[in-house]
Amino acid sequence: MLMSTRMIIPTENDRLLRSTPVCLWAFSGNPSGVKLSSANRNGVSWSRIGWLSGLCLRSCLKIQCKGGKWRFPAVKTQNVEGVNISFEEEEKAQKRRKFAAEETLDLLEWPRLCAAVAEFAGTASAKELCHALTLPSTREESLALLDETTAALELDNLLAGVLDFGALRTPVIKTGIDRASKGAVCTGMELVALATLLQFVLTLRRGIATAIQDNGERLDILLPIARLVEPMIIPQDVPKAIWSKVEEDGTVKDTASSRLRLARIQARTIEQRLQDLLNRIMREQSGASAAQEVVDVDGRLCLIVPANKSDNIPGLLFQRGSGATAYLEPSAAVSLNNKLSEARAEVQNAEYEVLLEITRKIVPHLYDIQIILDIIVRLDVISARGKYSSNIGSSRPIFCTSIDTLRHHEKTDAETLHEISQQGDLLLNLRKARHPLLVEQHFQALKRAKSKFSSASKVLNRMKGRPGTSASMLQSAESAFAESEAELKEVEAKVPVPIDVQVSSGTRVVAITGPNTGGKTAAIKTIGLAALMAKAGLYVVARDPIQIPWFDAVFADIGDEQSLSQSLSTFSGHLMRIKRIKSESTGASLVLLDEVGAGTDPTEGATLGMAMLESFAQGGAGGSLLTFATTHHGELKTLKYNDTRFENASVEFDEVRLVPTYKLLWGIPGRSNAINIARRLGLPNEILAEAETLYGAESAEVNEVIMKLEEAKLNFDQGLEESESLFLEIKKLHSRLLSTAEALHDYVDELQLEKRDKLASIAASARSRLSAIARTKGPKVAASVLDDIEASTNLQSLKWEERSSSATKTSQPPDVAELKVGQSVYLPKLGRNVKVVEVNGKNVTVLSGKMQLKVKLKELQ
Repeated sequence: MLMSTRMIIPTENDRLLRSTPVCLWAFSGNPSGVKLSSANRNGVSWSRIGWLSGLCLRSCLKIQCKGGKWRFPAVKTQNVEGVNISFEEEEKAQKRRKFAAEETLDLLEWPRLCAAVAEFAGTASAKELCHALTLPSTREESLALLDETTAALELDNLLAGVLDFGALRTPVIKTGIDRASKGAVCTGMELVALATLLQFVLTLRRGIATAIQDNGERLDILLPIARLVEPMIIPQDVPKAIWSKVEEDGTVKDTASSRLRLARIQARTIEQRLQDLLNRIMREQSGASAAQEVVDVDGRLCLIVPANKSDNIPGLLFQRGSGATAYLEPSAAVSLNNKLSEARAEVQNAEYEVLLEITRKIVPHLYDIQIILDIIVRLDVISARGKYSSNIGSSRPIFCTSIDTLRHHEKTDAETLHEISQQGDLLLNLRKARHPLLVEQHFQALKRAKSKFSSASKVLNRMKGRPGTSASMLQSAESAFAESEAELKEVEAKVPVPIDVQVSSGTRVVAITGPNTGGKTAAIKTIGLAALMAKAGLYVVARDPIQIPWFDAVFADIGDEQSLSQSLSTFSGHLMRIKRIKSESTGASLVLLDEVGAGTDPTEGATLGMAMLESFAQGGAGGSLLTFATTHHGELKTLKYNDTRFENASVEFDEVRLVPTYKLLWGIPGRSNAINIARRLGLPNEILAEAETLYGAESAEVNEVIMKLEEAKLNFDQGLEESESLFLEIKKLHSRLLSTAEALHDYVDELQLEKRDKLASIAASARSRLSAIARTKGPKVAASVLDDIEASTNLQSLKWEERSSSATKTSQPPDVAELKVGQSVYLPKLGRNVKVVEVNGKNVTVLSGKMQLKVKLKELQ
């Protein structure tokens, strides 16, 4: 085992190592340890160590130092401890060789999916990280990533645009931090990028705080992001210092310092004088020898003059232009150009002084700014995962594991086992799952088709509205419009076909059969990508709820592989890949095998395939938690009937249209369609009859049974879809009913408020009237008028009671068990609705406006 290593790689220009010992220590299977070599720069040699199988030395390659140059001898093999190894060939093989898990990522096109996620990142740093999304090594880490994605989606819904990182220039920020940490001065653009970052973080923090304050019930969902931004210490004086002295384009403001202001005034004054002088010289010239333009050449203002007339103006010839012209600095302008150079140098010094001052203010906060940058980049990655998941119409997966697997392979407490058992008897449940890359491809094609249709529609409308448009042009526009419309409809109809995958907890291997190009490979790729997406914290393109195990790794053998360098056939290439898979897989892995046992004699291939699948079903090292295998071998279908760990599935084939439907039929093995297809294509009857005789009556009966099973499954699926549609309609109607009931309740409340307002208005009017009558006609007359008012008021009250009686006559005190904090109830003694703040037995605290009251339960309605 390697205990310690110290290695210094010398270079030709490395003076430090001329007398420094160059050592490499290694401890291998030899328990005593061996010091292989120690030599100084002026010595003879030093050694490089490699390892073979982690137990013994791979190589010991001596490097000579002669004449101050390190020379690597052209040694290809060397015997070390009896092991003959080719160093160069071994190193090349190591570079070529990939681990099976890494190879699987390429086979499933994981890098392409990561690139699609990266498109939703705002910063360059986050895009780079998204191109290689993290695949955690534990279930807990994946759950944390999913929680972050959920939080980002929730925050974006609550505060649209708060997670827009597009204005942040992370490479410029990194350069500025690096420059300041080394004692150099930041440029204006680097300071602006830093200020933009800090300002963005301040806005983000305020937005998150507002979202949590206004949506307290969503705190648990938003918590992962709230915790992520919590450690950020924002130096608020830094952005103020930058914006006070630097413009948004990175230039230093004139007001940044008095020295800079005066230097720029002087430079502009000298430059104007110089411009006036050169303009006067140009005016004095006439004819073909006239100067043509004033240009800046290396900081000095010059004239462009004809090359053959450059001697007509005294001065310094800087350089030839295009051949016909030359750059000339007139003698009269030399002095002013010198002064202008000095003035510009003074401006640069003054600007440097300002930038230095700001940089010094930043230096104490560099550690905090680096932490802020790292958090923001991570948050951008999280946001990209959320936006991508939302864009492709995906749902959050639930990690589930077989109860038996947990009992036998993990130390799981009883509470966790009970929680997982409540999820049902399914190990994997993907309903209406789609291949994410096919969905993205469809979206892109749909976008292009809509754009083409929109352009054609605009052109046609413009043609129709333009007077004098010829019939041929109009016909051409109409033709283009009809073509784009047809193309749009065609693209809209080509939606990726969803599949249903439902694996029971006791299943370990699923054999998928069916015709070529029927969607078998796409199905297992969809499953593999779903597992990787869930593991990486992405939502899965399937209908909610999604149950999927957390796999420690995903392995795939998909496609034809031939190793020409090793002279391997397609069959051998598959075997080598499966060998690598078995060396890395465990009882918690997902294995995807495409056309297992293909490429060789059908009988041998079938038996080898059966043995392979049975070995993966065993679990443990070299096994799997779940294996999906596509095959054409009918023998693999029979495994289900002898072993409960096996299940069958097949891809549906439309015999009427003679095309696959790409739908996955669960629990039904694939059947042969060759004879039926031949009959529909019109092959002679005598050939078909002979084929059926050779095929056998028993095989034909099996096919007939499978066909009936397919029909039954199709009818069941149609009934299920109809039930789901009805259920959704019922939910909509129920929602509308609740909305109507709430609206009715609000209407009754409005009636009661209107009644109280009317009565209050009548009472106020009566009091005013009585006061006036009492002052002018005396108390007796006022009393008589009061009787009339009371009668009128009672009549009005009676009318209002009749209008709202249907809603109020059944009002009863609420049940204490149904009363909830925040609920709106009616308090008759106030004549208004109040909110419940606290329920304590039969005593209730309510809120009316800003006033809290304690009332009895029986007083409420």
